[in-house]
This record gives sequence, C-alpha cells and structure tokens, in this order.
Amino acid sequence: MYAGDGEDAPVLVDSGIEEPGENDMLWVDLDLEHVGEVGPLWEKLGLEGVVSPADHQEQRPKLVHHNGILELWVSALGNGPGLDPMMLRCVVGRNFVVTLHEGELDLVDEFNKPFHGDTRLGDLSGPAFLSLVLDWQISGYMGVIDELQGEIDQLDEKLLTTPPDEADLLRKLQELRTRVRGLRNALSPHREVLGLLSHPRSEAVVGAQAADDYKRREDRLQQAIDSVDTAREMIVGSFDIYMTRTAQATNDIMKRLTLVSVLLLPAGVIAGVMGMNFKVPIFDWSWMFWVVIGAMVGLASLTLLLAKRRDWL
Repeated sequence: MYAGDGEDAPVLVDSGIEEPGENDMLWVDLDLEHVGEVGPLWEKLGLEGVVSPADHQEQRPKLVHHNGILELWVSALGNGPGLDPMMLRCVVGRNFVVTLHEGELDLVDEFNKPFHGDTRLGDLSGPAFLSLVLDWQISGYMGVIDELQGEIDQLDEKLLTTPPDEADLLRKLQELRTRVRGLRNALSPHREVLGLLSHPRSEAVVGAQAADDYKRREDRLQQAIDSVDTAREMIVGSFDIYMTRTAQATNDIMKRLTLVSVLLLPAGVIAGVMGMNFKVPIFDWSWMFWVVIGAMVGLASLTLLLAKRRDWL
C-alpha cells in the first residue's frame, strides 16, 4: 500500500486487505496459483460482476474498459534465463492496481528497488501508477536488448581477431536471430495498446494526470523496438564480417597457389626444353646438370624477391 502521506506499508492478501483510502494507492501482485483466494479482495475493490479474476486466456496485449475499470494484458519478461515472456494481466481502478501472472515474477520487489523508504506514490491514480509499471516492463526488455547487443559486439571482435569456426558461428548467428525475432514479436503488439492509452482523447479514461505519461511510454516502446531492429542489423553486419573474412581467406589461398605456380613455371619450362629429344653437345657435359638446377633455383629466388618487393606476399 502506497500512502499519500508517505507511510508506505506491505500488505498480504491472505491476512486481509483494507480498502484503500482517498489518498492511498493499493498494488496487489498475484501468481495465478493463488487466484482462488482473491474473492474477498475482488469484493472489497468492487470488481465482482465487472471483471472475472479467472479470465486469463489472452495471448496478445489487449486493453478493455469496464465502467471505470481498466483491464490490460501486456507481455513481461519472467525471471527465467534468456527470453521468457509471460502475459501480465493488470486490473486498474481509481486508486488500485491488481497484477496477475502465471509463473515466478518478482514484480513488486524489482519495481521497488529504486525507491528507498517511504514514497509519494500514493498520490498517483491507478492509471498513473500503471504507467510506472509499464515503464518497468519496457525497461526489462531494454535490459535484455542491451545484453544482446553486447553479445553481438563480442562476436564481432572475435570474428575480427581469430579465424571463425564456421559451424559454431552459424549456430550462434541463428540463435541470436531467433532471440531478436522473439523480442520484436513480443514488443510490437504493445504499440496498439499504448497507442490507445496515449491517444489525446484517452484523458477521459486514464485521467489528465496519466495522459502525458502514456505518451512517454509509447515513445519508450518505440525506442525499444528500434533497438531490436538495430540488433537485427548488427547480426547482419556480423554475417557480412564473416563473409568478408571467408572471402579474404579464399583470396589468400589463391594468391599462394598462384605464387607456387609462378615459382614452378620457369623450372617446368627449363626442364621441358632440356628434355627435348635432340643431340646437343651440352648434354655431354655433366656439370651442365648443376647449371640447369642453379638456373631453376635462381629464377625461383628472383620471383620470390620481386613478389616480396611488390607486396604480393
């Protein structure tokens, strides 16, 4: 419970929750395992007959308005390793927010980390407080995107310094691309929801206090999506680096083979000429054998010297 007078205090559903006062802001976060225990809470908040506590079938972000009660589904990242999005259902009234999710999600603890001691969050309306929760939700994605971009940078550095293992590299690029696609698929559907909340006429639903906040949340969501697109372009860039390294390695091999061919060509010509079937007096001189061998070695050495001076090696 966030009190307007700054005296915040934790509450437990199973021990009973007092109805929030005029200047209080109540936030209840529940795992769906305990959804059967929220009957008294639903009755106290006036949600019976308006919103069902067991309605969790949505798989995409969605916004519904029930006579002053906002019901919102968003995709949040869970506490598991990697990308593990789960649907977070938010039921919002004038001075309360109830969040429900299936699976472990330290939503309240993570949200309260920046706040030390009592706060003035109790002065916020339910929709205004929800905008802060959505900001936390987007921040979770931004953190994962930053980690992903860091992995791509490390991969690029490795590609530029050491010869890549082709199979391992392609597997890593495929894994990164899959994660990027998952992030974008999770984030993109939120544009419709935040677009409705940030619409100029949404002030009648969320109140003047929260209308500008949702516009900022929409801008931040777009920043997150742009960051995902940047990560996807970075992956393409990593593949381009790999292809460049591969082409460079092929060029180096061809250059070496060409040099070997050039080195052997004079020797092959000399050997061919000397092996022709005709009688010349020099064939009677045994020492001419060493002259021919010396000519072959000399031409090869001269070729190597010219190649080195012209930076062919």
